[in-house]
Amino acid sequence: MKTVLLGLLVIFGMSVVAQNDKYQFELDLNQINSDLIQINLITPTIASDKIIYNMPKIVPGTYKIYDFGQYVMDFEAFDSAGRALSVNQLDKNRWEIDNAKALTKISYWVEDTWDAKVDELVFEPGGTNIAQGENVVLNNHGFFGYFDGMKHKRYEVNVTRPESFYGSTGLTTIKTVGNVDQFTTTNYMDLVDAPIMYNVPDTTSFMVGGAEILISVYSKNKAATAKELAVDIKEILELQKDYLGGTLPVEKYAFIIYLYEGQSGSGGSGALEHSYSSFYYLPEMSAERLSGFVVRVAAHEFFHIVTPLNIHSEEIGDFDFINPKMSKHLWMYEGVTEYFAGHVQVYGGMQTPEEYLKVIEEKLHGAARFKDDLAFTELSLGCLHEHEDQYGNVYQKGALIGLCLDILLREQSDGKVGTKDMMAMLSAEYGKDQSFADSKLFGKIEQLSSKEIGGFFKEYVEHGGELPLKQILKKVGISFEKDVTIKEITMGGISLGFNSETEHLFVSDLSKINAFGKVLGYKVNDEIIAVNGVKIDIDKVQQQLDEYQNTTKVGDKVEITISRNKKGKMKDKKLKAKAIAIEKQKKFIIKFDENASEQQLKLRKSWLGQS
Repeated sequence: MKTVLLGLLVIFGMSVVAQNDKYQFELDLNQINSDLIQINLITPTIASDKIIYNMPKIVPGTYKIYDFGQYVMDFEAFDSAGRALSVNQLDKNRWEIDNAKALTKISYWVEDTWDAKVDELVFEPGGTNIAQGENVVLNNHGFFGYFDGMKHKRYEVNVTRPESFYGSTGLTTIKTVGNVDQFTTTNYMDLVDAPIMYNVPDTTSFMVGGAEILISVYSKNKAATAKELAVDIKEILELQKDYLGGTLPVEKYAFIIYLYEGQSGSGGSGALEHSYSSFYYLPEMSAERLSGFVVRVAAHEFFHIVTPLNIHSEEIGDFDFINPKMSKHLWMYEGVTEYFAGHVQVYGGMQTPEEYLKVIEEKLHGAARFKDDLAFTELSLGCLHEHEDQYGNVYQKGALIGLCLDILLREQSDGKVGTKDMMAMLSAEYGKDQSFADSKLFGKIEQLSSKEIGGFFKEYVEHGGELPLKQILKKVGISFEKDVTIKEITMGGISLGFNSETEHLFVSDLSKINAFGKVLGYKVNDEIIAVNGVKIDIDKVQQQLDEYQNTTKVGDKVEITISRNKKGKMKDKKLKAKAIAIEKQKKFIIKFDENASEQQLKLRKSWLGQS
């Protein structure tokens, strides 16, 4: 009997060790108290006398310190008998637990970030929302932590939800029993990489390139639906699928979209990328009005399935959530991704080449606001502190680096290899589970391409200074000029605002009105109804104003129909004048060279997807 009993104890003991060799979290979305949720954790086995539990100071993709531990309160630790263990909070994000070998359970409450009373709100796509009976956003880094040295253990998150709720996520490892959803990941990095949004479902799904695409929308006032937004998202994904070679390197991808009413708490809106999903925080408006913005942002965020999902450095592959070490390759993570998001649209025929030149001009103007002499690798390494104010340049000059690389690679390969092909080579070299050494990436790219490409990185990315855009754009028959005086037809130098009640543009400021505007006779608060008989459509307004500017010549008759307040009533009035050109200083002008050579045209066609 003793032998049998001992055998059973050994088996039972092994079972307990195996069972406790993971994090087991539980939370109940039915038990919310003043925007607080209680988190309970059955801990993995701890082998040390003391252990530190961490909440992230920062998470990948945000490039900003947010201290998610500041939203945790009433932190307690217990042994198997329910006795409290001594806990010492070391700072905002860390709790040290004594007698840790006896630890079996941790309990604490979490406040959401979206409406917390703090000095600086977390940018909503990276934050958390707790609205009982309406919506709960589980950006998991805001709810769950990890023990020192134990980020790579398995995670199990059990969520008890209202019967009518559904949890939208990019995760595929889900089990549901009744109204309890169980999510599992192989480590903490994968858990943080997988936001979940709970609410009464408004979802749709479709297949692209072998991947299941989930669109999930929360809109309190039902301003836009998942099916409506899916139309444009599917179109851009089809282009991206072809751009990436016909298949997508993921099994499932989720677009999780929260449409907010009123004002954004942080003052911003946008999205945060993840490997298998992206979370969007956008103003509540119709799908038609959201369309262009969603396409632009979705194109960028979705391309992160290339990098950092399949190409990332050790700093990202094993991210330090408390003392983060930055990679020097933001030119690739964000810059090349932003370049792809724009280039895919012209390459796939969604934009004309002329429209794409305007995209490049916008990047040039955007980059001009930042320090051009700051090496891009230095910007990356210092983006959390000394170069924080320069971070925005990763979407401007970073995209231009991707453009230069694309043209140079195509020139050397007779148009056969571009930036997207180079990223495919690097994906094959590394992949999701293998990180590269930060200092060796440029050498690997040179090995896969040429010494000339290696020289480009050394001179223009590792060192500061102006990109050789004039020479590079000339290779594809595009002229590049700086600081040029031009004559331009305008709307009169007026500043425009948007009246959400009437859905009209209105004259918000006349401080910069020019001679043409004075002849027309604008007044503040005039609402713009039509231009030359074409009714202004707020969803197409930029296209309409561009058309007016491009087709109107000096001396042409211009008629602006406005609605003006007269004694409390809005009355239509037509403002008429002959078009006057205004001299304007332009920082950059790029245009197609009519005299481009056959070689330039051939390279251009390869670059723009026309061959």
